[in-house]
Amino acid sequence: MSFLEVFQYTRKQTPIHNLDPRSKMVLSIVLATISLMFLNITLLVILLALLIPILALSESIGRWSKSMRGLLPLIIFIIVFNTLFSTLQNPFSHSIALAVRLVVLMTSFSLFFLTVHPDELSQALIQMGVGFEFAFAMSMSMRYVPTLGQEAYAIMDAQRARGVELDKGNLLTRIRNIVPIIVPLIIVSIRRALSVAESMESRGFGASENRTYIYELSFRSRDWAISIISLIILILMVYVRLYIPLSDYLFYFIPF
Repeated sequence: MSFLEVFQYTRKQTPIHNLDPRSKMVLSIVLATISLMFLNITLLVILLALLIPILALSESIGRWSKSMRGLLPLIIFIIVFNTLFSTLQNPFSHSIALAVRLVVLMTSFSLFFLTVHPDELSQALIQMGVGFEFAFAMSMSMRYVPTLGQEAYAIMDAQRARGVELDKGNLLTRIRNIVPIIVPLIIVSIRRALSVAESMESRGFGASENRTYIYELSFRSRDWAISIISLIILILMVYVRLYIPLSDYLFYFIPF
């Protein structure tokens, strides 16, 4: 569950943390969209190379690398499965491209979730005209995902203490060993959801339509610059995707 570290916000004073959540949202969505538009290894590596210095600037490289280590089994599975069962001419290159795309996608969203506080996300969505209920649900989701990972670790430790061997056996045995983790995790999640619902009801959630806030986010010039540059890059990449044969300029391209 270490890949869930990617969703855990860490309060820091860095240039990336101090950006408006909306500009970081635009940047992350643009980078994720570009990675989905292309399956070109060279382009995906370039995107990843652009993302890593930004993560370093936000002082989040350590947490990001930990989440990538947790994602490593899935990456290996993607490479092996697609290499063995793909009908394409170059299945290994296709598998590597898919794996790099997954890393770029996770890194794009890591940049957002690691540097945006759930309360800031809620406030940003409200200022964008999103309904308070939806913004609150998004904020609660961001808070709950890291908690879910911590509870999963606690359940795994408890099951190991009871003699359940989670890390031994073949693939089918390990899949069956997930059941003693999933069932308690679902029960704990339901209990937590009921507790949150009762707490919200006791505090009069939704009783007043006119809400007040301690502060409002401000979209500054640097946020405008990042958003505009990100959108320009997206438009250029859409043009490249539609009208320029990328295989003429980069090493490997697989169309949809």
